[in-house]
Amino acid sequence: MKKIFLILLQYILVQSLFAQTDVKGSKDHPVVSRFNGSWIRFYDVNKFGQYKLRVSPIKKGTENTAQKKTLEGTITRIIYQCTRTVSSLELYKSYETALLNNGFQKIYSCETTGCGDGFGRDFPDDNAPHIKSYSQDQYYFAGRRDEDDSTEIYVSVYTVFTQDGPVARLDLVEIKKMAEGQVKVTAAKIKSDFEKTGKAVINQVYFETGKASLQKESDPALTEVSKFLRENPTLKIFVVGHTDDEGGFEFNMTLSRQRSETIVKELTTKYGIESNRLNAEGVGYLCPVATNKNAAGKAKNRRVELVLQ
Repeated sequence: MKKIFLILLQYILVQSLFAQTDVKGSKDHPVVSRFNGSWIRFYDVNKFGQYKLRVSPIKKGTENTAQKKTLEGTITRIIYQCTRTVSSLELYKSYETALLNNGFQKIYSCETTGCGDGFGRDFPDDNAPHIKSYSQDQYYFAGRRDEDDSTEIYVSVYTVFTQDGPVARLDLVEIKKMAEGQVKVTAAKIKSDFEKTGKAVINQVYFETGKASLQKESDPALTEVSKFLRENPTLKIFVVGHTDDEGGFEFNMTLSRQRSETIVKELTTKYGIESNRLNAEGVGYLCPVATNKNAAGKAKNRRVELVLQ
């Protein structure tokens, strides 16, 4: 009987040690280390994908694009498991403090019921689905920082207490910035495109995700557009905004028009182009040039076209 008990005890100890071993092929992200004593339960890296960062409470069963910031880049997803001796709050505070002390700026955070109903269920599916069944002692932090001159990184940390103890869900998105001064649009090319097709596609005009606010990386392309217009003073054009299909039809019809209006305003106020030569229109995602089923296609569909009036 004693021998059987010792064998059973040995089996339990072996299983316990095995359970606390990182999954094969996993590793800590160089930007954020693990909580002391935790181990990796799930690990995945997507070299280029789309990630929806939660920036407000989420209600169970709802999909509101205003609650998320869409990011595109290299996505690393790690789930850390801790022992039951650690609280979810202790785990969360450790990550929050470390991130804020290392240059991350908070975008959004929430705790317990303030995160909303079904907050955990809204994360991507993985091989640890049991986590979605819990909401006890849940905490969330989302932030960003400039990693270097060419990269910015977003991070979200979600901690929740499960039957196995607290879990930290860590998602990181690394985004390569657009190189300043790298101009693919030229006045000469715009002229050539107009002569061939009556329009010119401008892909190097950039907006904040889901908004009509121009980013400074758009300046080189708009400089070339204004140069083309000054070299052709009698020309009148439509500035037509195009989007991907994120957010639905009405949202994108409005957004595409607002973006084209922003460009017209920029060309008239900053570059001195006469307003009567420009007409702003938006067609949403009605004229795609690629599929909207993946991030690469969506990126191609988000564009501005200059069309001869």
